[in-house]
Amino acid sequence: MNTAISILIFILILGLVVFVHEFGHFIMARRAGIFVEEFAMGMGPKLLVFRGKKKSKNPLEGHEDVTLYTLRALPLGGFCKMRGMDESVPDDPESFNNKSLFSRISVIVGGSVMNFVLALIVFAVMAYLVGYTLPVVHNIVQGTPAEQGGLMPGDRITHFNGTRVGVWENFRFMLDMSGGREVELRVNRDGQRVNLAVTPVLNEDGNYMIGFIAERHWGSRSGVLRGDPEFMRASVFGSIRNAVQSIDFHIRTPFRLLARFIAREPMPDDVGVVSVVGMGAQVVEIYQDTIEDGIAQMVLTMILLTGFISVALGTMNLLPIPALDGARLLFLIVEGIRRKPVSQEREGMVHFVGFVVLIILLIVVASRDIINLL
Repeated sequence: MNTAISILIFILILGLVVFVHEFGHFIMARRAGIFVEEFAMGMGPKLLVFRGKKKSKNPLEGHEDVTLYTLRALPLGGFCKMRGMDESVPDDPESFNNKSLFSRISVIVGGSVMNFVLALIVFAVMAYLVGYTLPVVHNIVQGTPAEQGGLMPGDRITHFNGTRVGVWENFRFMLDMSGGREVELRVNRDGQRVNLAVTPVLNEDGNYMIGFIAERHWGSRSGVLRGDPEFMRASVFGSIRNAVQSIDFHIRTPFRLLARFIAREPMPDDVGVVSVVGMGAQVVEIYQDTIEDGIAQMVLTMILLTGFISVALGTMNLLPIPALDGARLLFLIVEGIRRKPVSQEREGMVHFVGFVVLIILLIVVASRDIINLL
């Protein structure tokens, strides 16, 4: 029963994230005066069809003159079909390819922008409710590398081996990637920059640490009493700033891991490419772990997970991979540089070949995830 509920929750999360992405394309297309032929949730055969009220100003023979809102059989994915995006419709003012370069770019990036907006709302609200940790030294544990390296209470860690650190997750990630080698920390100490060298060590849980307690800002649902002398309230501004920095961290992390893979540097054991199947399996596991702590904890965790998936979808779609938004954006950039568009036949062929390769890769990864589950 729990497995069925967690799978349903995953489908709802994925559906919400996809809906927000496609809605971003939809609203930008409407603003640009592009006629949207169909706004679909899911893939495969149509289950439900609703005819919109907004009619095309330039009806075409053989095409719908209103926007269709459809629900399809497979609850994975969705699309926003715009007139003239994959075909030539000359002299049609409502066609995608007849709009200005700026309008087309805004439509393409609109989906990912909306994903980042959703993640910003989720992360900010969660930070305000649950709280957040900053890479700021609150207390030093005696006899640890932090004490030996010269860290002091109040130090704000700003850089880790030359890389800027904004949020605690970023610091924790860099620490895990250190492999126990000596690292250089730059801290802000009473407005002064101080450079320190610290060598992380493994703790009892097998994680690298340097031995300090970080500054924690408690949220309204944290259960910490206001009279507690250690209490620091999560502010609205601080929550928003933490959310922005978290999005920046989650956008950068896949590229940093890819750079480590290319450089043949050690990689964490739990890092890898996962399919929708693998992602669903992780959600099931997270659900089963958090439901033991109560429904409220499970709901908060699933909301936070929605933000992570939204950032991942927004970032992935901006990659210059054929058939994704990033490839279309790249063609538009090339058009802007050379002052004339790439022929639709060539662009269509690139997207078609890329789509076939992408589907094959997705099948391979999904097969691996299914085998791992079995």
